[in-house]
Formats: sequence, C-alpha cells, structure tokens
Amino acid sequence: MKKLLLPAVLLLGAMTSQPAIAGGVEYGDRPFYGFFLSNLFFTNASNGEYGFGRQTFNTIDQNELIHEITGNVGLYACTAIDGIYYGIPYHFLSSMQEPTPLPMFSYNLYTGYVEEIGEWNTEGSSFKPSDMTYDRKNDRLLALGYDPVNRSSIYEVDRTSGEFTKLVTLSDTGGVIACDAFGRVFVISVDGVLYQVDMEKDLSMTKLYTLPYSQLSSNQSLEFDLTNNKLYWASNTISNPSGDRGFDTRLVEITLPVISQDQNYDASGDYSYQEIGKLGHQARFQGMYIPYATGGFLAPGFATDITAVSSADGKSCKIDFTAPLTTFGGEELTSLDGFDIYRNGERIHTEKGLTPGGAGSYVDTDLPAAGEYRYDIICYSNINGDGPKSPAFSYVGLDRPAAVSDITVDVADDFKTVSLSWTAPATGAQGGAFDPASTTYDIIRLPDNVVLATDLTGTTYTDNLNRLLCYSYRVESKNAQGSSYAVSREFVAGTPVSEFPVEETFENKNALLLKWTPVDNNADGMTWLFGTTLGQSVFGDYETTAEYIISPTSVDSSVQDADEWLISPPIAFGDDTYAIELQIRSLTPETFNIFVGNKNTVEAMTTTVGGFGLREPEYNDEDGRMLLQKYTLTLPESIRNTVSCVGIQLATPLPSNLYSYVQLGSIIIDSANVLSVKSLGGEASEVSVSYDGESIRVAGDFTMGAIYNANGMKMKDITAATVSVSELPSGIYLLNIDGKSFKIVK
Repeated sequence: MKKLLLPAVLLLGAMTSQPAIAGGVEYGDRPFYGFFLSNLFFTNASNGEYGFGRQTFNTIDQNELIHEITGNVGLYACTAIDGIYYGIPYHFLSSMQEPTPLPMFSYNLYTGYVEEIGEWNTEGSSFKPSDMTYDRKNDRLLALGYDPVNRSSIYEVDRTSGEFTKLVTLSDTGGVIACDAFGRVFVISVDGVLYQVDMEKDLSMTKLYTLPYSQLSSNQSLEFDLTNNKLYWASNTISNPSGDRGFDTRLVEITLPVISQDQNYDASGDYSYQEIGKLGHQARFQGMYIPYATGGFLAPGFATDITAVSSADGKSCKIDFTAPLTTFGGEELTSLDGFDIYRNGERIHTEKGLTPGGAGSYVDTDLPAAGEYRYDIICYSNINGDGPKSPAFSYVGLDRPAAVSDITVDVADDFKTVSLSWTAPATGAQGGAFDPASTTYDIIRLPDNVVLATDLTGTTYTDNLNRLLCYSYRVESKNAQGSSYAVSREFVAGTPVSEFPVEETFENKNALLLKWTPVDNNADGMTWLFGTTLGQSVFGDYETTAEYIISPTSVDSSVQDADEWLISPPIAFGDDTYAIELQIRSLTPETFNIFVGNKNTVEAMTTTVGGFGLREPEYNDEDGRMLLQKYTLTLPESIRNTVSCVGIQLATPLPSNLYSYVQLGSIIIDSANVLSVKSLGGEASEVSVSYDGESIRVAGDFTMGAIYNANGMKMKDITAATVSVSELPSGIYLLNIDGKSFKIVK
C-alpha cells in the first residue's frame, strides 16, 4: 500500500436539512463522488489538477478534490463498493501515442489508501473499458468494454487479480453501464438509448427509453441511487438539448417505472428524465458513487467521529462513534433506537438505547487473526429502518513495516560507485502494532535483479558497477509479519563510454533509455517521443528520430515553454578536441542549447557550450522531402581527460499557435578533426573538399556554395575552386556545395 498524495479521512458527517426543490434532486444536499479526468475548477485546487472529487446533488458545480492524480495517469473506468473504488488506469504520454495500461488498483475513500491489484489488459492494447458498476445482488464487478473485434461486451472483473472475463457481447454499442439493487443490468448506447440486459436468462437487450442525448463522447458514468432507485447519468454527448457539442458534462436524472424486484422492465412503462445541470466545469467525470440508506431518506443518517483503534498487544479493537443528529435526507432526527456493528460484512454486535448525538462504543475481542478489518456502524430506527454504513478501518495485530522513504542515490564522479541511503519506517504498513527495532532490509538492484544484500540492519549501502546501464534499487523493509518496498529513482551509471564516435540514431528505444537520460525538465508532460511513425505522414519517410510535438488539440493549461533534455551517458574523453553533431529538421522555428557537466543530470549541466536556432528548411529536389540538416558545436577544452556528459536542451518558447514539430535524427560526439573532414550530406557527392587550415579547395564541378557558422549565419560565398578562410575566427563551419554539406574546423 502507499498513501495518497492528499491523505485525509473522508468525513461523511451530518447534513443540514434541505427540502426537495422544483426541478432538482430529492434531498439534494446528499454527497456523491467520482473521478474527474478533467475539470477546470475545484473549490480547493488550482486549474489543471484532476482526480477523485466530492460534491452534492444541489451543488454539482462545486467540486472538492479529495485525491489528486498526477504523472499523466488517467482512468478508463472505475466504480466503488461501499466507498472502496476500483480503477482501471493507464499512463498517457501524448495524444500522438497509444496510452500504456497500468495495473488495476483500489482506493479507499475513508482512509486515503491505494493498493495495486494486478494486470487487467489481457484483452490486448485495443481493448478499453468505458464504464464499470457493482452488482450488489451477485457481489461482482461488471465492466462495459469495447474492442474492434468483439464490439461492446460486458465483463466480470476480478477485484482480487484485475482479470476481465467476458460474459456477453451486446447487440448494440453500449457506452455506460449500471446495476440496481436487485441485479438488473442497464446500459445506455452511443445513440442515447436505455436498455436492460437480461443477465439471468437469454442475455438479450430490451430497449426501454430513448433520451435526447446521443453520440457519446469522452468519459462518463451511469449509476443508481439505491435509496430511491433513480438512475443518474453523467453524460457527455455530441448531441444534446443544449447543443454544446460535448463541451460540458451534464447530470441527467432518469426515473424508471415502479415494478416488483423479480420483474424485468419493458418499453411500456412510464419513463422520464430531467437535466440537473452542468457537472463540474468542462469536466470529464466517471465512476459515480452515491452513498445510500436501505431504510430511505427518513432513516438515521451517518454516524460521525468514528474511530477503530487496535490495542497495543494487537488482541482487540475499540470502536467509538457519535450517533447522528439528522436523518439520511438531512432533516432533524426524531427516531433512533439502536445500532449494529458489522466486521467485514458480518454483524458482530447489536445494541439498543442510543439517542441522537449520543456516544456509542464497543470492544471487539473475538478476532480470528491479525489483519485489516472494516467496521461498519449502522444506526437504525424501528419506524424508518437502517441508515447508511458509516465505516472505520483498523489493522489489528502485529504489522509488517511500512516502506522506506527518502531513498537517496549518490553516483560517484567515476560513475562506478553508488552510495544508497534511506529513512527507516517508523510505523506499520497498515497502521498496526509495530516494533521498529525488528526491521531489516534487503537490497535488489534493477533491472538485472541482483540481490545485493539481505537482512541489513543499517540504512546505507554502497554498490560497485561495471556495466553501463540505467539502474534503480528496490529497498525492501521486512520483519516476521511481512515486507514492504520502495524503489529509488532511475539513473545511468557504470563504466563510462571510451570508444568514439559516441552515436545515437534512435533506432532502438529500449537501448537508448539504458544509456541516455531524457528529462521533461518543466514536468508539463510534453517531451521527447521515441518510436512513433508520425513522421511518415508529415515528412514522407520513415526516419527514426526523437520527436517533440505539440498541437492545439494536445495541450492544456500545464504546457510550458519547452525545457526538454537528452543527456549523454558518461563519456571518458581523451586528450583531444571534441565536437557534437546533430541532425535536425522541423516544421517550426526551434532553439537548442548544448551543455556539458560532470553528471548526467540537468543540475550538473553547468558549462554552456552554445546555442542555435534552426536554419530555413532544405528539401530534396526529386520528391520534395524535407532534409535533416547538420548542426555542429565544438565542446570546451575543459573536458579533455575527464569523464563528462553532454546535455542537449530544446528550449523553444511556447508558440502562440500552440504548435511545434521537430525531429532530432542523430547525435554524434567525436573528435573535432574527424568530424571536420566527414561529409554531412549522407549521400555520395560529385565534388570533394580538402582543407589545409588556411584555404578550402573544392575539386569537381559546382555551381554555387557558401560557408556558414554553427548558428547558420552565412560567412562567405564560394565562387572559386580555392577560397581562403584565414580571416574567419576559429570555430566550426558548415560548407554547403550544391546542396551537399561538409564540416570544417578552423
């Protein structure tokens, strides 16, 4: 388990009285929850943040962020079981690439803990669930998913492993799914048609009701309010009565006919809907969860001030709470007779004589084993029935240690010695009884999975590396009750590169990331992409490159001026003068800077080599393709006989039209003398060039030529076979002869 970024006990407290309002929701001060994939405004968070939120039916545009999600992680779908969310996440890098599935997880609204469950994407990369629900009657998670082969299908989701099992392929394309208290399953199709799916008999779809909302767009959610059996749809559709073309998410209340619980619905009943209003602000909302009371709105409300505390010896747990003062609907509570306590769904205690606002208490001593327990307090009235579940969670018994924190990795100047340190856990992983003195540590190096040490009692370790790779360390804290772990940052270390040229052509993304270090230094999610095929449609070829792409459809308020880095592996430079050569092409003006430093981090890039803007594009005369052009800078003499790294920074200010497309085709770091006589055109030239330090001699027929400096500025025209360059200052120059490029180092 790991703690959420915004940990907080969710207070489902007493609510003020709120009568039903015309055109609104019955007892509208009740809260409901869900995941915002986007929302322009939260009452307690800045623009651009997203995650799980809370609001009431009366204030669906006043959204409180209760857990922020970061790191370009989104959810395809999620749903909650009595306050425990189950989510199907993915990692989103850019709109130019397919999202990467991440393991299914659970999120506890009340404790603020998440736990990874397991891989869910067994159907393949094209499979994406669009909505989930909980079938309370049959105690199962259901998901609606779509793939090009099977179309829309309903799946059962194993909440202990994440596995999807297909139950039925639908005859119409569904977008959202919900289940009522009696196991009846409903979907709304992309055309806005409400169906019931007979999951008990013939798996058929019965058309019930057509809503004026269709062409489902983006993320949305469908869920029952089990208190009144009304259906709520957080709809985001291209076609709707407001004509907003999917710009907003709207909360729609659907009223179904009253039938017995053992019947199925048909189209002859009395269906109706009302639009409650805009949910959030240009929001994308899913995983709606609506707390409920089986006794109805007049039943007692939530208990408050709930605690469940394990004894020091881990043999018992004391539960305390305050009885509600209001009904579940928010009115003054006049009838309260007692309470029940459930442990993990089983009733373990009943007590009478509770009064509104009074204190309740119970000590649970009949515990079967150490572990985490859920206690639900349900206050009841003999007249109006059971109120909602008011939960508390406690780990009872001896606990395994929490994960270590503050892992620090310090790479020595030779890149071969790594010092590792961490902060020992001070608490149990699940809040149980814990003895810090009993904790020991195992160290596993990744990605080679070498067990470096076991049963360490200290909080430091030193590793010696030879092979140059991208490493990290898994530090496991353990005792007799079990273990937890944390993983350090990734870093490139090992024996520095000593063979020249040091070259990267981006042909193998995995090999690249084992030695080079890309950094999204402004953390805006828009950074170097590797291995896309987008260049074929733009540039007309399949050059393997690193790409930086932004477009008006892929940016949001978090996108900033480019600050994207590629840092070389550690290089053992000799007693020579070195240069770096880049091949670049771009549809847009871009700015690059080159740095060197003694470590492969942005912070270590303290020596500025130089910077340049891109020249005007050049094209192949035969097919009009844009060519990759060469840019060369000499590295400083200070790197002679050192181990250093070279950093390449893309530093273009954010364009006003929000559009950039640049391809970095290759990087070569080599002796400046070697690069100076190397043809940069990439093709055989009909002319040859020689250089003696004072003059350039061109052999062969040519019609035009010029000398450019490293910043692309023309320094001199070539009009004869021999041209003196004695007046030019020392530096690296690009000689262009009839479209062929040669490098000259003076």
